[in-house]
Amino acid sequence: MPADLKKILLFADFTPEELEKVRSISRQEKISRGEYAFHEDKPGDTLILLDMGTLKLTKKTKKGEDQELVQLGSGSYVGEMSFFDQGLRSASGVAMETCQVTVIPIPALHSLLDKNPSMAAKFYKRMATGIAHRLKYLNEDFAALKNFLASRR
Repeated sequence: MPADLKKILLFADFTPEELEKVRSISRQEKISRGEYAFHEDKPGDTLILLDMGTLKLTKKTKKGEDQELVQLGSGSYVGEMSFFDQGLRSASGVAMETCQVTVIPIPALHSLLDKNPSMAAKFYKRMATGIAHRLKYLNEDFAALKNFLASRR
């Protein structure tokens, strides 16, 4: 069953024709509970849209233990850092339940956006907004952590 890309904020402004272009370069995958969608320090060559389910993002501590960063639900996406820097994944993502995802190869998405400036403008605006929201929440978490540490002195 094709994903409803309109439910993913990155594509909320796209026309039906533009959504079809995105679908043409993407694939659907099912991820079982406990299965990893991606691993920290592995190439980040895909943008992953969470159509249905919950992914827990984790990062390895210096002791090698998984530290939970966040749980993402339906309508979320991961891979935005790799989209811009073509680097390695900064965290791992494990399914907390059976998940349905849409996987978009980043090189194909770059190519599609390069050929379609109107789509690119919409996509980059939504991507910037998403990153700004995540940064806002990170700032709030950082301030809370600083307050917590200051109260322990």
